[in-house]
Amino acid sequence: MSSVLKRSSLPESSLRLAKKPALVGEKRVYFNQEEPTVYYFDPSNGHDASDDNKCSTNDQAGDVRLTEELTVLSTLHGRARRELRDISKHDLKTVMKYGTKKRGNTVNGEKRWMFELDNTVFITDDSCRKEITCYKKAVSIEPASITNEMMRNHEDVARVLREEPHMCTTHSIIIIDQSGSMRTNDVDCFRSRSDAAYGTLALDYIAEQLYQMGDEFFVDAVTIIEMNDSGSIFLEKEPLDWILFNKVLLHMSSAKPKSHGNYAESLELAVEIIQSDLAALNDLDADDIPAFMLVLVSDGKPSDKLPEHEVRRKHAISCLAQKLKSKLTVFGMGIGASGSDFEQLQLLVDTAKENGAEGQFNHAGLSPASLSASFSSVATSMTTTRDGLFSTKDVKQTKTEKSYTMRQKNSERTNRIVPTWREIDSVSRWLYDGDTSRSSPWRRVEFFNRDCVGFEMEKNPFGKGKERLAHMFHEIKNKPSGLGWEKVDESMVAKESKYIEDERSKEKFHLVFCHVQHKANEWAKKFNKAITEAPMLRPSEDEVSKPPPITFLKCSIYEYTSCGNISHPDNAYRIDIAKVEKYLRGKYTKFNSNNGFVLNNRDSDGASIELVTGEVLLNDFVQAFSHWVYEHTYRKMIACDLQGVLDMEGRRPIFRLTDPAICSRRKENECFGKTDLGMKRDSKVLLQSYL
Repeated sequence: MSSVLKRSSLPESSLRLAKKPALVGEKRVYFNQEEPTVYYFDPSNGHDASDDNKCSTNDQAGDVRLTEELTVLSTLHGRARRELRDISKHDLKTVMKYGTKKRGNTVNGEKRWMFELDNTVFITDDSCRKEITCYKKAVSIEPASITNEMMRNHEDVARVLREEPHMCTTHSIIIIDQSGSMRTNDVDCFRSRSDAAYGTLALDYIAEQLYQMGDEFFVDAVTIIEMNDSGSIFLEKEPLDWILFNKVLLHMSSAKPKSHGNYAESLELAVEIIQSDLAALNDLDADDIPAFMLVLVSDGKPSDKLPEHEVRRKHAISCLAQKLKSKLTVFGMGIGASGSDFEQLQLLVDTAKENGAEGQFNHAGLSPASLSASFSSVATSMTTTRDGLFSTKDVKQTKTEKSYTMRQKNSERTNRIVPTWREIDSVSRWLYDGDTSRSSPWRRVEFFNRDCVGFEMEKNPFGKGKERLAHMFHEIKNKPSGLGWEKVDESMVAKESKYIEDERSKEKFHLVFCHVQHKANEWAKKFNKAITEAPMLRPSEDEVSKPPPITFLKCSIYEYTSCGNISHPDNAYRIDIAKVEKYLRGKYTKFNSNNGFVLNNRDSDGASIELVTGEVLLNDFVQAFSHWVYEHTYRKMIACDLQGVLDMEGRRPIFRLTDPAICSRRKENECFGKTDLGMKRDSKVLLQSYL
């Protein structure tokens, strides 16, 4: 699932499928735009030496004639097929000279030969001098392998889209022209224009977004409308996942283009679908509704040509654009030869832009690479839109990520030299205590080990998150001999920003994270108390185990310059500091996130305890904590992005967590940093905890 579908960016010319169509997720499909003048095959490749597999044209040993010297007598039928399928006479000669050759079917007693190179097939008569026909083999896109977990997630998200529409992040409505002209076989590598539309939709819109998402979790919907005499829904509000990818691939071969292509009814059907969504989201602020993408793929002008039809089309788009503004993007995608009439498709895009929405028109021609690039640009636009929905308004500049090299695994065990740096001059440790009665929330404290005088930190991070890098960190002390220093055994973790911009204000950057962690720990103490007082959560008579408390690590920072003091903000910018926590030993687990992910109990280790209410999984207490904070703050905030370890070493299990996020309503004055994604994601995390 981590590989990426890549397309060639070479200048457009004739198209060939390079190498072999491949499995999604394991191999890659490439659309290569090179002319087949570079000979990829050994001239003898595929030619059997037996008499039965010889013909006078090109089976002679050591044949070194130029491709242009081969003679092929073209029939009217052959020329027509080549013209339709964009196969040049030079292509056929190249296939004969460098392709594999085998006996074809015998027709009316006449023997035939079949030459094949890449995806081009050329059929000749028995003398190999007369062209019978030629064609391009259709690209083969194999379906994704679906696991039980993927199917469960699909069902969960489908239920969310039905029952909790406010959790939808984006909704793509894609209208695919299925008029009779879409049966035309003139798009290289595909059997028809319809196949090309569905194939590139699967590869370059669905798969592309899934690869761009990576491991992140989103609730996205896709609706596909087929357009001919009227509009009909093929798939409605399907989750954007690999199950959808397979459904589109399966439908590619069974779609049956026919009759006319009437735009108006399909557009009005799309409007109805979006208006239905908006009616269900009537109580949400405009900022919290999903982003909508309307994509119309067609190979020509609409069949409904009357003036009233144009009025209906423009009215449908303008109404949506005026209502949704920047939350709507309209894409027009034209499939057809140069000179095809896409004036009305362009007009729809212009209408959207004139009424406040986003819009873009692409003429993909008859090139699958161009069509592929068009769908890919739509996918990238949707990814950008999705990411923008969850970025805080106060961070609009482009962040530049630092250059860093990840620490090699098991470097200590393999005696590799680990790059480190050491500080021993004017080093002090400060603890965040959140005391608002003082001018500074920082309180100077002793080192974790009293006889230490500084610290040593590895240069290469061993872990990274969305905002920060994690480095191994040790306090150091003088060696007993008095010569040099040695690090103490207790490992710690230093965390710093991944981005250069945040380096300019280290204290502010760390202050926000420490504040969030301190706030979450205060809530955790109250939650632990509420759990111990709940009658149904007491241990059963034959069970001594108690519910595991939830704790968050305390935040400290190490100051290692002498110019200024972090308790005086005026000169804090001159100080280098590192935020440090104790190293969590054990299985590090992400229990939920601030983008909707919640650890499925089926994926957890299954540890449980017996309480009065019955058997309870330990991980459920972490999800309950998120819900408890949501209710405890009167649905104004939620603690999420909960991660850490379940410590089972003591007499009682305990959750030791770090790096939480707090999502809040935008009207709250308290600052919870860049990971505060607002209440739309709050509700998502809350609901997902019950799935």
